[in-house]
Amino acid sequence: MAVKLSRLVRRTGRGATPLTVPELSLVLKSSQPPERVLSRALSSVASLLRLWRVQCLDLTDLWIQGHSLITLLCHQGPLSLRLNSDTLQQLTVVVYEAQDKDLTQWFLEKVGGDLTSCRLDWEVLLSLLQHSTHNITVDLRKNRLLEKNISDLLPFLGRVTLKRSSSSFVKSSIRHIYDSRDSDCVSSLLRSSDHWINLNSRELDRVDCTALCFTLQHSHQVKVNLLWTSIPPGEIESILPLLERVSQLSVDRKLLLSFLQCCAASQVQEGAPPPPPPPTAVWLLRSLHYRLDFSCSSSVDLSAQDPGEALCLTTDHCRAINSVLKQNQHSTQLVQNQVQLILRDCEVEDRALRELLPILHIVKLSSSKALLLQLLDLVCEGIEEGLLRHTESLCRALNGELDLSETRLDQKACGSLALVLEHSEGLSELDLSHCQLTDHHLQPLITHLHKVQVLDLSHNDITDALTDSILQLVSTNTSIHTVRLFNNRIQDRRPFLTDKRFNIW
Repeated sequence: MAVKLSRLVRRTGRGATPLTVPELSLVLKSSQPPERVLSRALSSVASLLRLWRVQCLDLTDLWIQGHSLITLLCHQGPLSLRLNSDTLQQLTVVVYEAQDKDLTQWFLEKVGGDLTSCRLDWEVLLSLLQHSTHNITVDLRKNRLLEKNISDLLPFLGRVTLKRSSSSFVKSSIRHIYDSRDSDCVSSLLRSSDHWINLNSRELDRVDCTALCFTLQHSHQVKVNLLWTSIPPGEIESILPLLERVSQLSVDRKLLLSFLQCCAASQVQEGAPPPPPPPTAVWLLRSLHYRLDFSCSSSVDLSAQDPGEALCLTTDHCRAINSVLKQNQHSTQLVQNQVQLILRDCEVEDRALRELLPILHIVKLSSSKALLLQLLDLVCEGIEEGLLRHTESLCRALNGELDLSETRLDQKACGSLALVLEHSEGLSELDLSHCQLTDHHLQPLITHLHKVQVLDLSHNDITDALTDSILQLVSTNTSIHTVRLFNNRIQDRRPFLTDKRFNIW
């Protein structure tokens, strides 16, 4: 077909304005035709390219010997080639062996510099960079660069885009850049890695940390990945002041605690009574996107022996969280960006948890249900004024939704919950499903449940004895939108069918 089309165009197209074709695909009956058939087809395509303006030539359905594509590479027009990975791999080697600057430049222009599917020897990559001015994109997972190669690559980093950059490569790169004190190379490295400094799972020594600080000093709006990174004692202090230049900081929960404790310690040392807060705390929270995540579910270290182990927060840990947040509670940024405090997978003693009560009003809290029960008990320990303040703070921190489902509630827990309900106004949803609640448990709660808009009492042991109390509660309070009573021990469901707010199939 390509041969016939080429002849037709030559006969009818003399003197006519060249036709512009956005994309032309070459598809043969066989993906591996005989060499002479493929050669004839490619020759005809080359003839078409002289008569038509083809913007993209798609050859992905064919496996083609690299040398057979040299004619297409030499085509002097705005042409891009789309090749399958095997063909591109072999063509790259052919171009490298030719050691010709023009051919190298044309090759990279035709394929858009995208060599992410190729496995390149270090000599091949360096030769392509030396013989062209075109940008090249490579996948570092497929092209492992030895540490000895990095110094040779640094002058070309401005023209290399690194996909899936490894943390070992980044660590060696910033070390070499620091040794040479070449600040221009910092910009090149960041451009090549999409402004990520990835040091994931690396063990840093003091010189590595100094190199990181040098890199940050010559960066702006950079993203730093320190998940499961080991940092020597005393080095976080040097990193903290440079977080002003970091737009995103990724840390595991143990390193997060180290940053918070270091930041809180610096506030004490600076000794400045509030306000204004030390800027390091502001920069730390901003780089964390106002998210203090101590859970193990969002970033599991697959190399850990027990990635699901609960984190024990001590009094010092909670005091550091309190200090960093409290020093910033009047900052405009903190007011506009409520801090997410995620305490799932954490164990906290009552003494430590008390340190968090004063900052509940400036956080959005996500915690385990066991920790929620602890908070309910602690809130109820205070005097009237403190009880009211902490209750309002807790409801705000929970965004008005208290979920204690699938948690066994004893009489003491129900009493604490009743006291919280009595002193709260901002609770829109209360989930008490699967809590093994009996009529006796519900008695202290029933007079305060009118403050809840959506109430879930499903899968408990509530009986007909409470029917009148529940009906009266709902009938006299239009603020209640929904009450779920599925799977209880209520035998006579007819009284509940007259009000659509009840769900009791």
